[in-house]
Amino acid sequence: MRLEGKTAIITGAGSGQGRAAALLFAREGANVVVADVNEKGGHETVAEIESAAGKATFKRADVSDEGQCKALVDHAVGTYGQLNILYNNAGVWYVAHHGYVVGETDAPSPLLTQNIWDRTVDVNLKGTYLCCKYAIPAMQKSDGIGAIINVSSVGAIRVGRGASDAYISSKGGVMAVTRNLAIEHAPKIRCNCLFPGPIETPMVGQMTDERKQWSRENVPLGRWGQPEDVARMALFLASDDASFITAAMFVVDGGFTAI
Repeated sequence: MRLEGKTAIITGAGSGQGRAAALLFAREGANVVVADVNEKGGHETVAEIESAAGKATFKRADVSDEGQCKALVDHAVGTYGQLNILYNNAGVWYVAHHGYVVGETDAPSPLLTQNIWDRTVDVNLKGTYLCCKYAIPAMQKSDGIGAIINVSSVGAIRVGRGASDAYISSKGGVMAVTRNLAIEHAPKIRCNCLFPGPIETPMVGQMTDERKQWSRENVPLGRWGQPEDVARMALFLASDDASFITAAMFVVDGGFTAI
């Protein structure tokens, strides 16, 4: 098994891409720390892992809160003795459509209200950094080479209809901080970045039918990705198969950004 004996924190693991990665990492032998603000979803992920004889624990964590990020890492090390992998998957996305943001009827886009901007950047960018801030010292004390996988988005490299300033800015920042951390903390830690394209997750329920149709028509492989498509790339980057890969960017989008 590719992650035998390693401990992995996966944020946003209560559903979607995070859950798919948690299940896959556990099948490959990892001790998985499932982190999410969604306690019900998080416990369901743990139960599914344990039903397949895997090892997992749940820790509620809002990654925008520094104290909770520290507590998350402390929980991982306290439970399993070390930390080897951090998969920063947690994120939020407010969908802009016809000048408004879904769920925020008085928020014109791209001139978003400050609370939307702050929440998006706090979770997507600051949350990624804070988890790295506390995970890196723990990885440096653990056996072997640590692996960090941060999730950006194709929105950071191909701006399209429905993107918001806050979202693309936050995801562009994730790309930049990934490369900087990779250089700062080599050779003990590898840090890479994923750029998922249109993926079938609960988050896409916010999208209008028009937006969904547009994105499907712009994927050369003719379909949206599944959470497992992203999880398999994350597994590769977390494993020793990627031992000579750091500060790199991996697009998982069915060709979406090539058009």
